[in-house]
Amino acid sequence: MRKPFKILTLLGIRPDYIRMFELIRLLDKGQKEHNYRHILVHSGQHYDPELFGVFLEELSIRKPDIDLEVGKTLKKLKKEGWVHQQALLSEQLQELFQKKMRPDAVIFLGDTNTVLSSVIVTRYNVPVIHIEAGGRSYDWRMPEEKNRIIIDHLSDALYCYLPRYREILVSEGVDDFRIKSVGNIIHDPLVKYHSDINSREILKHLGIKPKRFILVTIHREENISDKEILQNKLYDIDRFSKEKHIPIVFPLMPRTRAAIKKFRINSLIQNSRWITTKPLGFFDFTKLEKEARLIITDSGTVQEDGLIVGTPVVVARRSTERPETIWAGATILEGFEGKNTLYKKLLQAWNMDTNWDRTVLNPQGGSPSKRIYNDLVSKIKNGYFGKSRDPHRLKKNKFVKRAFDM
Repeated sequence: MRKPFKILTLLGIRPDYIRMFELIRLLDKGQKEHNYRHILVHSGQHYDPELFGVFLEELSIRKPDIDLEVGKTLKKLKKEGWVHQQALLSEQLQELFQKKMRPDAVIFLGDTNTVLSSVIVTRYNVPVIHIEAGGRSYDWRMPEEKNRIIIDHLSDALYCYLPRYREILVSEGVDDFRIKSVGNIIHDPLVKYHSDINSREILKHLGIKPKRFILVTIHREENISDKEILQNKLYDIDRFSKEKHIPIVFPLMPRTRAAIKKFRINSLIQNSRWITTKPLGFFDFTKLEKEARLIITDSGTVQEDGLIVGTPVVVARRSTERPETIWAGATILEGFEGKNTLYKKLLQAWNMDTNWDRTVLNPQGGSPSKRIYNDLVSKIKNGYFGKSRDPHRLKKNKFVKRAFDM
């Protein structure tokens, strides 16, 4: 019997595990049947139990086989920022690969700093698999935009959510045979845990009523690293809340809380209109998404959630890599970040029609995770990853043909 194919899944933040919960389960379950070994590795980008551990427990995701503890280590060393994070993750991966843990392929999801380690993976000539490929905001200011482009062009297999993303990738020169459109895997946890979400009593705990509160999440570097930008957003939200006599639920990420404290703008969220909480679990947070009158967010995942659960979203960003939610009529983009800009978009969103098509992110129906899994198993059995970079497979490309004088 041939040696089992070794596939490693490397994730770093809590939304990764929410999206990947079903695919992780499928990969674990099928190991013996399809002669492969699945190794789950956590980069440690999110390491706080509030940001990570609770999601594993709620979604019944097993603990990773290996935790590289990047975030925890940097905290001990009192080092911050993506440069230190990337340097340490690169070192950790190198050590892992040198300890007889070198895989036959590595799965990444999304556009976080963790996916930048795909550079190290490919330097070892290990094939890369990217889920959530092809999204583009065309906003070069966004750190995630660089991450997306880098991993997409390093990947041997790319799973994109919608056909439009395939078109983007092909237009950038990615080989068509590498790309498969599968639908958005955020559908899987929302469908499977529908009853668990509905049964949560987070509204009662917070003392709020359905459709009588605004849900806010702000965490992106572009929003919290600049005092004026963050201050303007919080001011506009507070002004809108005051005029509409509606409370604001604001789960505070650690970095956002730290930024508010650093810029000394705590007073903006310390009146009775603001209900600030620690980061919430998947079930509680999704319940809030479903019951909110309006969501204000800079999260791509929350933007998608709003469309699916039927709650209007104002995206508190200059740009988005998920314009489908806007085209569907479920989302309004803030756009240019200035004083009163967000406030005006909130007025526009207040009476939005919610009768949009909730299937636009998964037009094929069914489970996107199962489609990815079935395709991966097929690729493993057919030896795809051993020949995906073979120049002869690319001989139709005139530049490849010239380079090898075929």
